[in-house]
Amino acid sequence: MSFLANLELNFAECIIDGGKATLGVRQRAEMDPAQRMRQDETISQAVCALLNSGGGVVRLEIENEDYNYESDGVGLDLPPWFRNHIDDMLQGKLFLIFVNSWEVAPSGVRLATLCSNLYHKRGTSTEVMDSLEALLFLRRRIQALENASDPNSLNPQEAPGDNQMILAADLFDKQQQLQYLQKLNFTESPQVEFQMFSADLSQGIKEKLPKCVSALANSEGGYVFFGVHDETCQVIGCEKEKINHYSLLIVIDRCIRSMPVHHFCSQAYKVQHDCKFLEVYDKGAVRGYVCAIKVEWFCCAAFAKAPDSWDMKDNQMKQLTTKDWAVWMTETDTELSSFPQMIISRSIADTTPRCRTVCMHKDLKSVEELQKDYFPVSPERITYTPESVYRDLFSDHRGLRNLISMEMRSFSQGILIFSHSWAVDLGLQKRRGVICDALLISPNNVPILYTICNKWDLGYRSYSMTVARTLKQKLVNMGGYPGRLGIIPLVLQLGPHHTIRAGLEIPIYPESYNFTTVHQMEALLQSLVIVLFGFKSFLNEELNSEVVNLLTDQQYQLLLKDLCKNRELFVHGLPGSGKTTLALKVMEKIRNVFSCQANDILYICENQTLKRFVSQRNSCQAVTRKTFMKSTFATIKHIVVDDAQNFRTEDGDWYAKANSITQRGRDGPGVLCIFLDYFQINHLCCSGLPDLQHQRLILKLTRILRNGDKIANYLREKMQQIRRNPPPNVPPEALTMVQELEWVPGVTGNLEITNAWSSEQMAIFVAEKCQRLWRSGCYSRDVAILFSKTRDIETYKEKILLALRRRPMSQLIEEPSSLVQIREELGNHIVSTSVQQFSGMERSIVFGIIPAESETAIFYNVLLCLASRARTHLYIIKLLF
Repeated sequence: MSFLANLELNFAECIIDGGKATLGVRQRAEMDPAQRMRQDETISQAVCALLNSGGGVVRLEIENEDYNYESDGVGLDLPPWFRNHIDDMLQGKLFLIFVNSWEVAPSGVRLATLCSNLYHKRGTSTEVMDSLEALLFLRRRIQALENASDPNSLNPQEAPGDNQMILAADLFDKQQQLQYLQKLNFTESPQVEFQMFSADLSQGIKEKLPKCVSALANSEGGYVFFGVHDETCQVIGCEKEKINHYSLLIVIDRCIRSMPVHHFCSQAYKVQHDCKFLEVYDKGAVRGYVCAIKVEWFCCAAFAKAPDSWDMKDNQMKQLTTKDWAVWMTETDTELSSFPQMIISRSIADTTPRCRTVCMHKDLKSVEELQKDYFPVSPERITYTPESVYRDLFSDHRGLRNLISMEMRSFSQGILIFSHSWAVDLGLQKRRGVICDALLISPNNVPILYTICNKWDLGYRSYSMTVARTLKQKLVNMGGYPGRLGIIPLVLQLGPHHTIRAGLEIPIYPESYNFTTVHQMEALLQSLVIVLFGFKSFLNEELNSEVVNLLTDQQYQLLLKDLCKNRELFVHGLPGSGKTTLALKVMEKIRNVFSCQANDILYICENQTLKRFVSQRNSCQAVTRKTFMKSTFATIKHIVVDDAQNFRTEDGDWYAKANSITQRGRDGPGVLCIFLDYFQINHLCCSGLPDLQHQRLILKLTRILRNGDKIANYLREKMQQIRRNPPPNVPPEALTMVQELEWVPGVTGNLEITNAWSSEQMAIFVAEKCQRLWRSGCYSRDVAILFSKTRDIETYKEKILLALRRRPMSQLIEEPSSLVQIREELGNHIVSTSVQQFSGMERSIVFGIIPAESETAIFYNVLLCLASRARTHLYIIKLLF
């Protein structure tokens, strides 16, 4: 089976070729059972893959030419839980199965699964767990390990066995002689299972044993006896002439060792077992053997074989590995207790399989509020949005307004969402010649994506198909939209005197894909908010989990700017307003708008820590200002500057150099985007920034996002002090931004300012606070120790480390004291560096080590920069020695 990237069906969908199939209830009943089963299995796997991957279409070629859809029916034997997720339609000689995404909430299960292949004992029966049973079992195993005093122990406490288990163990251990047709003194039980040998010994073992072993290992362990009748409990055995002990032992051992297992603990062993052959006598002579297998209790999860669950990967159907399936099934929302300023906006329990937890700052508007602000649905008319985008487009492109008006005559209500490029919005590269895109969502219709271009060729059709398919996948897999969804791509040519609707025949979806209510439309638009406002959070490294964070409306407004028209931007952002986040998003947009590679874009900052942090994203070249001034950067087309207020001209005029580089492009100037905050300046030299009146397009970020209440209050006080006493190299009018500061209280935290009369007193203070915070659930990775003077780092770091390692053993909550580490670079440890080198970074807990009151003109600026690094806990220690 393969993913069809061609345009044969005109559907902007993930399409799987299911091959040929006979259809019709009667016709399939007359088929060879094995062939019918193979066809059902192939189609079921394809549907399962699409359910787990955002939906799509399974394409079948009908084998029986006399097939009549209306009178014959379909006849496919698909799992019953498919019914709520599929629709079908006949198109010529093709039979199309439309699959919408699996929805987590109704079943509580993260994945569509044909068979878990995870077995358990239900009374004396060995049964496969359905998806929900498997999930509950896995969760119980995880909980048991979390509650155990030693989660890596391989010796769980023995559960008291029943009488049948004791008798079976006695038979196994003493290897008693058995008589042919003897009735055993015990029966099948939850820990004892009887099986008969098959005619083909090896094949029978391979088919039956994994299910038995999985069930016993996942319960309390037990015994399997091959050669005992399960109903009569009579010993039958296998004739001695037919059995080869050595060969059968190898088959059994390989069979059990090949069974997939999944560990939630740190172990890696397989199911433990022992095997013995018990002699069966008849009239005093050995007639044959019973094969007895002892199965040990397994700590985590033992599968008979890999789960029968599929998804799409690299445009191919792939069966999930046991590990991927178990991890995916048991995934829960990311724990945000260390980030009280963040809340979960959308839980993975309420979305689709590939969705991540969506979190947002508690002060920001909800997804529902953002949807109503940016994408309102009017019951009476077609709403055009965003206003700033469509007005620009109508102004720049003659005839576009008339073209759109003509297309909208067929629709009485809905919303038309314009974009300079929906491809760029979705992380794809813009195609030259595309004027704009517009997404129409209206009642009683399937959404339409209009691509307006200045000429027509098949390349635009393929481009529009790709954008529409990507948008559909993102709405489902990132935005979490669980309903039936298709997007029809439609290419329009805007000519100087006329317009042309170009392309192939418009695809027809089942009627269930039409929106029928305003609620459906709003649900889709809320998923669109997540797609457009969402980004991979910088918190992922600290959370050890992947989450989607949401931009503020101010940040989103900046990203709406047309970079083709606005080649030079100055973004003034208050402390903690997300300037570095936005800088990375701007570079991503530059790459897609101008079809650039990472090597075409240069990111410049002042400190090495921020440079390394950005370099890890592989989205650009990243250098410090000093490196920038030493090299020519002949291939660079676009430049993004971060923390520009801390730049200096000591090595030359960096702004003039950056401006000249971005002006030299053959196809016009590149983008020069400069992020700065005059409040956080940390020097008294010339910054090299142009005068405020010469900063052509200034955008502002005035909402504080990072800090808890007490810290935010402290920041506001410092900003007022800086405004009253500005450094000589800062334009006073730039500091009026403090009047626009936005901050909604409600995030708890701590601010403590203390004095230290010796380095030992300072070190003890830091160590005691860390101990207390670690006991409350914090970690080393949450802590940064920042110094106002670089020379103090090495002077005091060892003393702090020594104080931390002296803490009593009873206080070791997170790790042994000998493993506590303090390093200058970012990582899963305490960071110790200067305030300047930590610019652009953040931690939940910050210790600031500063000298007593200073007369320097930037003292308050340094305090502000220090405080802005802390999310919830800030300790400022003034050195009085």
